[in-house]
Amino acid sequence: MNSKEKIVILGGGQSAVYAAKEIRNYDNKVEITIISEENVLAYERPPLSKEYITNKKKLDDFIFFNSEFYSKNNINYLKNTKIINIDFQNKILFSQNNNQFLYDKLLVATGSLNRKIDPNIKNNYNKFLSLRNNEDSDNIKNKLKESKKVLIIGGGFIGLEIASSANELDKEVYVVEMNDQLMGRSIPKKISNLCKKIHEENGNKIYLNTTIKKINFYNNSYEIKLSNEEIIFVDLVILGIGSIANTELFKNKDIKIDNGIITNEYCETSQKDVYAAGDVSNFFHPFYNKYIRLESYQHAQNHGICAAKNILGIKEAYNSIPWMWSDQLNINIQLTGLCDDFDEILQRGENIEEGVIDFFIKDKEIKGACGIGVKGKIGRDIKLASKILEKKLKINVSNILDKNFNLSKMLKKV
Repeated sequence: MNSKEKIVILGGGQSAVYAAKEIRNYDNKVEITIISEENVLAYERPPLSKEYITNKKKLDDFIFFNSEFYSKNNINYLKNTKIINIDFQNKILFSQNNNQFLYDKLLVATGSLNRKIDPNIKNNYNKFLSLRNNEDSDNIKNKLKESKKVLIIGGGFIGLEIASSANELDKEVYVVEMNDQLMGRSIPKKISNLCKKIHEENGNKIYLNTTIKKINFYNNSYEIKLSNEEIIFVDLVILGIGSIANTELFKNKDIKIDNGIITNEYCETSQKDVYAAGDVSNFFHPFYNKYIRLESYQHAQNHGICAAKNILGIKEAYNSIPWMWSDQLNINIQLTGLCDDFDEILQRGENIEEGVIDFFIKDKEIKGACGIGVKGKIGRDIKLASKILEKKLKINVSNILDKNFNLSKMLKKV
């Protein structure tokens, strides 16, 4: 790549900074600019709903790279900068404060946005909290100090992690989920039900198949009428109803969007010299032969690294096996692969204490695995399942079912 060329990375999250780092690993001369709307350097998102809210970690504890890293690697990191328009033909980005940024190659890593609440219950919406960044987490943390009863609307990962943190802080917690299971977008129902049981055993009240019918605000408290006609009173409402790809900048622009910016396995968009990575990308996965949009820590990092290589002309397909996790109360949930196409489900383990993992099998191959257990009990087998899955190894049913059989033996036979 010509050393005078400009690479602009739009977004200040994990995909963005790992892409910049990877570019510098190969090229120390090309110009790199990261444009972020946030007022701090890029940081890990998972602690925002867990250790940060409960004051076990400070923001500095989970910053990816400090300012010295960007200075040393000659990476121009612009904070508090919002891009409001883009000219693909002339390769120009326009900021809110009337600055213009030229690029030769552009990486879009704008992440995702929180879903909006049902307009039918939008009254007092400004009093509801949601979590997307460190400022949101600070706000929730401060409000929890003066609250006793908390309603969380949405039973996905974020909602349940906040519910866990609030429970740890001795709050009375209610979780309302409109579907018939928790974490329904990604976690199989049996594992989800085990998670629900743990929450309820720890005192959290979970409502499934339930929506909010009406919310009234009285003297710093909420009267919540549920669709089952039950009424509860709380003093804090937190939204955790999922997210969508952050593609607002590209509305009515000449770039393909469908549940995110469409990219091929090389992170290339439909626009020449424009790439996308992380939450914002609906990418073609050659291993599964279909398009997928993922919101996970590992994916954000690996996809950014892959995009960087392709930007530099190092042709590399993105083939990483999906993996995600969630820590809630004293349990850990992990998922690898996809659990939506299978002939049978094989269960390893009998209870939370030893860990329970469901293996999703098709044509005698592992297609996905999802587990739940006390922290430290399922991680090894999930990791091995991912490697077995990636190599498309045929499995022996009895070996999968036997919790004393070490799955690493399957890999040694290759």
